Amino acid sequence: MQALAETNSAVAIKRQVREALISQRETTLALYRDLPEALWLPANVPYHALINPPLWELAHIAWFQEYFSVRLIGRDADEANSCFADADALFDSRHVAHQARWTNTYPSRDVCLRFMQDSHARTLDALEKSSVENLHLFQLVVAHEDMHAEALAMTLVALDLPLSTTFPARRLLHAPAVDISFGGGEIVLGALDPLRPDRYQFCNEQPPHRVTVAPFTISSQPVSAAEFSRFLGGERNEENFAVMHADYEQAIAYCKWANRRLPTEAEWEFAATHSAEFAASVGHVWEWTASKFTPYPGFKRGVYEEYSEPWFHTHQILRGGSFATHPRMKYPQYRNFYTPDRSDMFCGFRTCAMD
Repeated sequence: MQALAETNSAVAIKRQVREALISQRETTLALYRDLPEALWLPANVPYHALINPPLWELAHIAWFQEYFSVRLIGRDADEANSCFADADALFDSRHVAHQARWTNTYPSRDVCLRFMQDSHARTLDALEKSSVENLHLFQLVVAHEDMHAEALAMTLVALDLPLSTTFPARRLLHAPAVDISFGGGEIVLGALDPLRPDRYQFCNEQPPHRVTVAPFTISSQPVSAAEFSRFLGGERNEENFAVMHADYEQAIAYCKWANRRLPTEAEWEFAATHSAEFAASVGHVWEWTASKFTPYPGFKRGVYEEYSEPWFHTHQILRGGSFATHPRMKYPQYRNFYTPDRSDMFCGFRTCAMD
């Protein structure tokens, strides 16, 4: 009976992953539909240290999907090779220098789109044949494409282009901020289930471990644009949106001005998993925390180390998700991370009362 239950679970996960692969690819292509014709040529895109040329982004998504879901577990030479001869040389982010992404010679947009189509078909075929042990790789490529959709939104903002209407509109903060107090206690920090039908679990969320959180008081809302404007000494912003594009140092400066502090990531996760009011307030902007991006005790590197190990101790943790984040990524245990100087993301913060 247990073997039958495991088989049924694997079938259900395969079905959900297949649906996610198909729907997210449709979303990805829709996001690029209104891109100005000139910007399809990387040489026409102004160099920016924090973004990639849109054509490279698309083809990189195709490379990543094919590599991790087909080639990495390929059973023969045909499966181990890409369906596009120059894929590794052009689109492997681990080895193609950032600045070179603007100057390399690329195939046409149509050829890159065909690569996306062909590699996607290979992925769907490999999914049907996959063992339970390898299903996490298909969840990984879904998560990767989810994240690159938000990266495209950041690219459009960096290039002073309007966001695609495929992205949901920003929501107003639904109520005035009030403090929510928690008595503290133990929490299992990190992801609990090794294989979930609805999302990939990153190695930096592992292993789950118990921590004790002291009593704390946290705001029910992110800091608003109006509140942040008062801190800057500017005119009051009457639209009640969360402040966005604030870097970590600005968040710290605001807290000092307001005699508040940023939450730790453990406090943030405690609030998100213990309060429906708090959970409902998440998703306006990524929220800076006071915690460095560090490995959990017992951390083991996953199949794609670039989602964790190279960035430990130099990046700051953000939690929650923004209006442009896919719902699959908006779970309480997800650890986003950026360097403290970054403000190009859709990032803001909320505060805690001083202890």
